[in-house]
Amino acid sequence: MAAHIAHNFDETLYVIHPLDAAPEQKCSTEGLGPMELTRPVRTSLFILRAYLVAITLVLLYRTLELTNLLPHHLR
Repeated sequence: MAAHIAHNFDETLYVIHPLDAAPEQKCSTEGLGPMELTRPVRTSLFILRAYLVAITLVLLYRTLELTNLLPHHLR
């Protein structure tokens, strides 16, 4: 069954760039307190932190290796 869609082409639409629009009122964050994290969010943030620490250690090792500052037994 086909639906009939009526288009109103008499309506004029304007596109306003966000920099040209009137400024919006900002929400106040006073009195909100700390946000409680769910277990999946806490786990994801821990995994992200572990990944960043591991990548930083790899970068440090590779930098020391390229500058020949590592002892031979660590290469």
